[in-house]
Amino acid sequence: MDNRNRNHMSDKPNYPWYDDRVEVLCEEASEPEWPYSTLAGKAVYDTPKTIYGYLNERVYKQDAAKRAASVIAYNAFERAVKSNTMFVGPTGCGKTHIWRCLKQIFPDRIEIVDGSNLTQDGWKGDKKWGSLFRSPIFRSGRHTILVIDEADKMLSPKFTSGGENASHNVQAEGLTMLEGASVVVKDGSASYEINTSKISFVLCGAFSTKAGQIAQKESGSRIGFGAAPADVRAYERPMAEKDLIEFGVMPEFMGRIQRIVGLEPMTADDYYQITDSACGPLRRIRIQYRADVRLTAKTRRELAGDAMSSGLGIRGMENRIRAMLDDALFENCSQRCFEL
Repeated sequence: MDNRNRNHMSDKPNYPWYDDRVEVLCEEASEPEWPYSTLAGKAVYDTPKTIYGYLNERVYKQDAAKRAASVIAYNAFERAVKSNTMFVGPTGCGKTHIWRCLKQIFPDRIEIVDGSNLTQDGWKGDKKWGSLFRSPIFRSGRHTILVIDEADKMLSPKFTSGGENASHNVQAEGLTMLEGASVVVKDGSASYEINTSKISFVLCGAFSTKAGQIAQKESGSRIGFGAAPADVRAYERPMAEKDLIEFGVMPEFMGRIQRIVGLEPMTADDYYQITDSACGPLRRIRIQYRADVRLTAKTRRELAGDAMSSGLGIRGMENRIRAMLDDALFENCSQRCFEL
């Protein structure tokens, strides 16, 4: 077996529902050859178009975001180009899912972390900027991608009792990380140096408060004789740098983000269609439960409506389907065909 395939083989099952919570990273290894192969070694993703094709089979809609992620991955791994990007869109639209899918074919190059509870040095909490680089993939010296999920919570203003904006302090500490710096990372009794100039940062966030404010403002601007109907949905207009700065992102921090990628909000019809699509939650559930699971049209409509009204999106739909399936399994655990 050649080095390329050996580096990507794993004794973990290659299921598409595996995500960043499942450890699929190998120990530090020598630089694998380009082009990269899948964990199964069957397909090769060596161009933005082949990477996009892989994503297109697993992510519903969001064409611009899939294209952007494909180029980011290609540039980082093939051209050694560092880029920092913000992925902005509503909860459940696929921001992090895109990168979870890419991690399946680039497990030793992509790390996904939760940025919601990041605190500044000297404050309580064990998650600081330095702790985000503890994964062994950053010790290899190769170009990698760090995806920070829930980044909007990290960037949202948080004021201390003395009136100090703690979020600005966190952002200020991250400026050199985004720019490229040598960082000493401590992991227990061990410590090592990480060069962040070889890390592309992808920050994913909903920024829902700001999206609602923009929609409200846009609706108000359309009131008057001859105006279009004043019914503007959140995220209908993509967010710009100015919007994110108004939200609370420091201009210096924003200046180190090369691109903002906006993801489309899902409609009730989208949620109805995605339930049984090739990249929908039902496909993952069938694989995980090893069962033929089908949904009636009535159930699909109810799930789509709940996904819209609750704001939980696809994640909420999947949770509900799993709960329904678990109830059915309780009644007959030997059953392998279900209609819910």
